[in-house]
Amino acid sequence: MILFRRRDYDGLEARIDIVSAIVYRTWSDLEAQLIKGILELYGIPVSLATDISHTLYPFTVDGLGETRVLVPLEAEGEAHTILAGHRSEARRVDA
Repeated sequence: MILFRRRDYDGLEARIDIVSAIVYRTWSDLEAQLIKGILELYGIPVSLATDISHTLYPFTVDGLGETRVLVPLEAEGEAHTILAGHRSEARRVDA
């Protein structure tokens, strides 16, 4: 049984770092991984970007700990729609 319809973004993985859009920003690695998993379930290629390694520096200083969730530009609108469908009343993303 397939719960999620796969999208046709298969050729975009190589382009995700060159042409991409930020669809979510968070200070939590766990939340970033949750967002990434949700979008990948729908077949949208996802990349996470941060200015520092959270493994080496597990704290935030002056905005350096922010993690950005990136998707191809072609999938930006759909990614926002998917995330809006998973948002709880507390404005957090629920799995």
